[in-house]
Amino acid sequence: MAAKTVTATEVVRNFSDILNQVRYQAAEFEIVRGKEVVARLMPPAPGGGVRLDQLGALLAGLPRLGSREADALAKDIDRGLARMRTDVVEWD
Repeated sequence: MAAKTVTATEVVRNFSDILNQVRYQAAEFEIVRGKEVVARLMPPAPGGGVRLDQLGALLAGLPRLGSREADALAKDIDRGLARMRTDVVEWD
């Protein structure tokens, strides 16, 4: 959908109507002041992420580590844990 061009004055006078168009019709607006586009008003991008009930399926679909990769990861974790300052980090 092409963006509609509106002046800043039109936006002020019709703000509620313009927001409704954005929300319910996915309309997009370019707001001009003088001859310059100063802002764009559009629906937000779809939210990212995964619902918690889909997390298990997502993790199950990830590639598995090979034995060398798993060993390297375990060593990295051990090195990281060895460098932690236990006087700063409190574990429950």
